[in-house]
Amino acid sequence: MSDWASTERIPARVILAEGIHVEGELHVQARVGLHEGPETVLEMLNRTDHFFPVSIPDGGVAFAAKSQVAVVVCAAGIGMTDPERVGAAKTVNLEVGMAGGAEYRGWATIELPPSRARALDYLNAAGLFFVLRSHESTWLINRTYVRGVRPLD
Repeated sequence: MSDWASTERIPARVILAEGIHVEGELHVQARVGLHEGPETVLEMLNRTDHFFPVSIPDGGVAFAAKSQVAVVVCAAGIGMTDPERVGAAKTVNLEVGMAGGAEYRGWATIELPPSRARALDYLNAAGLFFVLRSHESTWLINRTYVRGVRPLD
């Protein structure tokens, strides 16, 4: 029996570096030790695993190589900042240009030490992926495929 039944499923579109889109559901752990509730998509993408499963509409599963994923698109509000910690966060507006020409415009919520809370610090933080949000979508962007970023503030 598949252990994916014990995970939380998040509808998403996975955009590969070569432009192929895969629609399906991501699998995040129902519980993690770092905080209450399920694992976030960002936490799943920034784990050291090289692949992650995507349940596809035909009932099958595809394994996506993180190194080939440029962007994961989820619904707006996925993995929002913990309401108890929102006071410690700063919001910056960014325009992200990707290799291949795609552009994403939105905001990032930065929770870093006050002396290191610039947009540049956020972009240079640990992890392969970072989050950019809009009112319509949450984008999890692979730093490897970013051509450049322009702060809009």
